[in-house]
Amino acid sequence: MVGKFSFAGAAFAAAMAVGASGNAAVIDFTSASTGHSGTVYGGAVTWTMSANGYLNNSQKYDGSYVSPAAASTGLSFQTDGYGVGKNDDEITTNARKQEYIEVSFSKPVLVNAIYYLDLFVAKNGAQEEMGNASFSGGQSVNIIATDVFGKGAPGFAAATFKPIWTTMIRFTALDTNDLVGFADGALAGVGLAPVPVPAAGGMLLAGLGGLAALRRRRKA
Repeated sequence: MVGKFSFAGAAFAAAMAVGASGNAAVIDFTSASTGHSGTVYGGAVTWTMSANGYLNNSQKYDGSYVSPAAASTGLSFQTDGYGVGKNDDEITTNARKQEYIEVSFSKPVLVNAIYYLDLFVAKNGAQEEMGNASFSGGQSVNIIATDVFGKGAPGFAAATFKPIWTTMIRFTALDTNDLVGFADGALAGVGLAPVPVPAAGGMLLAGLGGLAALRRRRKA
């Protein structure tokens, strides 16, 4: 009995160890220490950030509270996230230009959430600001404001979705606004789903096969 369970346990542990390199993660652009590059999945994948202007996340978080939904994302909310411009912490769309930020990955990753700050619903409820994330595979996701402008609201908005494989995401603001200035919003974070590791399943099957062989030898 000891041999049977130790063999199966070892196979399962080996499979889990391989799979651990693809654990879920969040890239926190509201952290003051997050620069223009980093790693995810235990260092297995490198990400880099670029923009069509100056990358800026120097403005401190200006909301007067963090909602439970926002807190559950794991974001630190030290800053207002990344924007484009030396004196601006937001990605802006207006008649003259559309600013964007791109995040590229050294290997394909599974993205399942996008977080923005400074997206607001107009006080009269007539329209709302929206962020947009477009992926290298051609898919696109909108992040729609839910906070009404004013009263200390941080403009936190999230989109969660079925995981999308990608090596690049472009972030913009759509041309709808809160009737206060231009259409804009700040990139707060990117959620990553666990990456399935085929080798883990193969190792588990090999372990089960070895267990079956051990049983046959004992019967013989």
